Amino acid sequence: MIKSVIKRDGRVVLFDEGKIAAAVLKALEAAGEGDAREAARVANKVTRHLEVDCGEESPQIEQIQDAVETGLMECGHDEAAKKYILYRANRTRIREANTSLMKTIDEITNVDARISDMKRDNANIDGNTAMGSMLQIGTAGAKAYN
Repeated sequence: MIKSVIKRDGRVVLFDEGKIAAAVLKALEAAGEGDAREAARVANKVTRHLEVDCGEESPQIEQIQDAVETGLMECGHDEAAKKYILYRANRTRIREANTSLMKTIDEITNVDARISDMKRDNANIDGNTAMGSMLQIGTAGAKAYN
């Protein structure tokens, strides 16, 4: 029986099959392929699959999401699986963009302009001043957004 899950940041939280059912339901609704009862059935199948694969070990979020994809396909919900896969890919892209942006902001905020090429992008801005840093952060945010 699965008791806990390892989150992406390493935290360990209690396992909740209801969260799997909720994610499956969203995918089923997006594809127009099922209801809450079907979502619960798929979630139960996913949980059983994880128990076999992980044994006494706590699964990681990625393992659970992979099992959800497989469970959806095994239950004949190919369109819902496709929607779920696309949603996962989009969330991964957003997470990576946020991480990159945060690293950029950290460099702009904490590194001297004589060391950071990023802070010397525009010769008209003194990267060591508060206004220079704010302009650089705005530029970095706009690049990440666009």
